[in-house]
Order: sequence, then structure tokens, then C-alpha cells
Amino acid sequence: MSTTYEPRRADRPDPDDIKLGSSRRRWLIPAIGAVVVLAIVAAVLIKTTGGSDAKTVDGSAFGNDFTIAYEADSGSERAFLEYLNEEIAPDYGVTIKPVGIGDGNQLDQATADGKYIANIYQHKHWLAQVVDKTGWNLKALGPVFQWSYSVYSAKHDDLDEIPSGGTIALLNDPANTAQALWLLERAGKLTFKDGVDPWEATVDDIDQNIGGYKFTFIDYGAGPRVLPEVDAVIAYNMQFISAGVPDSQKIYAPPAPLEFAGQLVVGGDYLDDPQVAKLKKIFFDPRVQEYLATTDNPDLKDQLSPVSDS
Repeated sequence: MSTTYEPRRADRPDPDDIKLGSSRRRWLIPAIGAVVVLAIVAAVLIKTTGGSDAKTVDGSAFGNDFTIAYEADSGSERAFLEYLNEEIAPDYGVTIKPVGIGDGNQLDQATADGKYIANIYQHKHWLAQVVDKTGWNLKALGPVFQWSYSVYSAKHDDLDEIPSGGTIALLNDPANTAQALWLLERAGKLTFKDGVDPWEATVDDIDQNIGGYKFTFIDYGAGPRVLPEVDAVIAYNMQFISAGVPDSQKIYAPPAPLEFAGQLVVGGDYLDDPQVAKLKKIFFDPRVQEYLATTDNPDLKDQLSPVSDS
């Protein structure tokens, strides 16, 4: 992810995922005025019903079908939403409908507009970048999980084996670059200049490059593909697991810091909506964190973890 918020591509999207902005999607120009009127009416209905086919609940912009967006190439986020729908949401009288979106811009704008009741694809630093650039009214209700973030290598068996002058690939958006550098700082492989916030760090903020590393920058999702070309890649476990990279190539895996926990994000205009209050109860039900800590679900294990205390 970059500060221009380029779309993330799904390598193997779920067939049920909605792909907004697809080049294959074509709209026909209405031939008669009635079609235009119907299109306008449909757009208004989507806006006022929260994107749901179900009738809205009294006093709410949303129905009892909660459409929640996640990043289309994240099977772990989809699996998390499926768990909530099967085990938690029925106790609150609603259903959760996951929708995978491959374009972060459209995902966030649709959430701000109330087309989706929420999304779960971003930590607070990424959200801050989006809001700062676009001005969209988006609010986080709190952290719900943490993405496992590790060092992978096809050439070395341990972080200490990477030689001075070795090349490490980092994701090219500011927040994830900072997360990777902070990982190396906590491993004792570099230090930051005085006064630098580690969750905002860039390579220019490095004081001592103790490991002697060179850094290159890659697009989100490219980590598994570039593994053979570099000494190591620092990125989300879920990318490597979904690509079939063996676990033996994960050479350093510290606990994820709370600073980069995944957030439940809603449109700011809907903070006081009664269905959003119900949504919050579902996501912050005590059973959720226990499940993340104990699950053996291969679509979640070692990819999403409980929210840490620090």
C-alpha cells in the first residue's frame, strides 16, 4: 500500500467476492428516460438501506444482514467473518455477509457512504493515512485482531544468518514499512534516531543499521513471488500461507504490536446507529478473542491472533 492507495490485487479471489472497479465491468447507457429514473432510485435505496436487500430496522440505516467488507486476497479475514456469522451473530439476531473488495479506495468510500456497515482490513495508521488523504468520514470502533507479521527467507534459516549487505524487501506503503523496520529494531538489528516514533519510521530515520542491510520495496502481496530474489521479505504471514510458502521459510516471528492491530471501521455518520451498536457487541463479544487464541482453523491459525496488551 502506498500513499496513493493503489488497489491491492487478489491472486486467488473467492468466486463470491465482489470486485469493484473491474475493467471487465461495463455499464450500458440507458436507452430511455425510465431506465435513468430507475437507476437513480436504486442508488438512493442503496444509500438509505446500508446496501442491504433486507428492510431496514426502525431507527437504523441498516437491516439485519450486516455486509462487512474485507480485503479480497485475505482468506483469513473472510474466515474470521464466517466464524462470527456462524457462532456469534445468531445470538444477536443478525447475519454477517462477508464481501471481498480488491480496491482499498472503493472499500473505504463504500463504508463511509454506508453501503457496507463496516470493514476490517486496516490498522489505525493505515486508516489515518486514508482519512488524511481523502477526507472520508471513517471511524474505528476498536481493535479486533492482529495480523501475524514475520520475516521469511528462501536463503537463510535464521535472521542472524542474513549477511551484512543482504537485501530485505519491505512493503512499500508508509505504515507497513514502519512496521517492518520496527520489527528489525526490536530484534536488535537497527536503531532509530532520537525522537522517532517507531510506527512512523522510514529508512531515513535509521540511526544505526546494525545488520548492514539494504532495503528494497515491493507491492502488497508480492512477497512470496520475490522471495527467491532477495535475502528476506518482511510481510504478513497470510500472504505466504495462501501462496503455499512452507512454514520453514518463516525465520523470525515476534508477537505483533498493538499499534498495528486490525480495526473494526464504520462510517462516521453511523456511529450512533442502533445496528452499529449491535455490530460492536458482536465483534467485542468475549468469545471472539478466546477463539482467536485457541483455534486450529488453518485459514486463521498463525495468520490472525488475539489483540495483545502492548
